[in-house]
Amino acid sequence: MDIGISHLPASPSRALRLAQIAESTGIGRFGVADSSHLFGAMYPTVQLILSKTSRIKVGPFVTNPVTRHPSVHAADIAALATLHAPGRLAVVMGTGDSAVHSVGLRPAPAEQVRLALETIRGVVPDAVTLELAASGPKAASMIAPGIDGLVLGGGLSASWTRHLIAAAGSRPDGPVGARVFLIGHLVEREDQVPWAREAVRASVLAVARHAIGGGMAARDVPVRLRPGLEQAFARYDFAAHAKAGGVNERLLDDYAEEEAYLFERFAAVGTAGSVAERLRAFQRESGIDGVVLSTTVPDPDSHVALAGERLTAALGP
Repeated sequence: MDIGISHLPASPSRALRLAQIAESTGIGRFGVADSSHLFGAMYPTVQLILSKTSRIKVGPFVTNPVTRHPSVHAADIAALATLHAPGRLAVVMGTGDSAVHSVGLRPAPAEQVRLALETIRGVVPDAVTLELAASGPKAASMIAPGIDGLVLGGGLSASWTRHLIAAAGSRPDGPVGARVFLIGHLVEREDQVPWAREAVRASVLAVARHAIGGGMAARDVPVRLRPGLEQAFARYDFAAHAKAGGVNERLLDDYAEEEAYLFERFAAVGTAGSVAERLRAFQRESGIDGVVLSTTVPDPDSHVALAGERLTAALGP
């Protein structure tokens, strides 16, 4: 199973440090989140990492066609491809979430995302990896020739993941590759798990709101949990998006069962061994090819090192 890392680039030098740890421990991909208003510039961070690493794939994870026109994306990616090996560039595009909401804009329609990826594919070398981010079947169905795979935001729901993969359809050259994005927090010992869960509460809520907030009835969410989740999502503050200690961290205080469900579906928190066991079971049930873990944790150096050194080993070839 392919393991990737996604990072919010508040500090380019910090992002570089994590990418170097990821590369040195055998992780194949490092994604730089694109929410410029909240977390800083993405493309300069991507360029810095590419210039200071030698093997790991790097690129936007996830960008959108709203805050930058597709022609701007295409020009930036094409320029990076001339400066670095095109095969080390991996671009993931979706409709937009915190990047657009935080500046008062609306996410792109799924068709706009498809057209943006087609525009970029027409300009950049074939060796550049282009992937579509999707949390629902309409978005997944927008995968087109020249797009290399899917990144799914539906969490660890095997039935929903199979539904999304089916919506993408098949190709003459074989099935579409699919990876799932999760909030990750790997720790050394089981007794650290309660603390680790507390540290990523806001991040779990953030990814869950985007994945299921637009239609829980259709997205495999138990009926009894929907009212509480709807209330929590309605009070979500994008100014505190994914930030520990912010107002979003406490939105689930009165919803213990709902919080437990979100952690089970959208998070990979625990030791490398326990997380690997869950991921292997999910892979068997869903057919995914890989997973991308976030770095919104107090000690991302340790988290990334554990992902590279222990999780990959525990998952096996």
